[in-house]
Amino acid sequence: MRHIYLDYNTTTPLAAEVQEAMVPFLAEFYGAPSGAHWLARASAEAIEDARSRLATLLGAAREDLVFTGGGPKA
Repeated sequence: MRHIYLDYNTTTPLAAEVQEAMVPFLAEFYGAPSGAHWLARASAEAIEDARSRLATLLGAAREDLVFTGGGPKA
């Protein structure tokens, strides 16, 4: 049987390239980027690198890009 998923507003499947890029941050560099320890710094640096790369791709200023979380608030 083939399944059809229609709730892409809630979540979407990851592209293989995205999954591969995320593995180090799910397994090794899992620190919250707002922290003060080395795991946090590794995460924060990766986010800033992604912001710079995306800004270049879009022709935007890196400070104009804001990444937000999407998890529910408890």
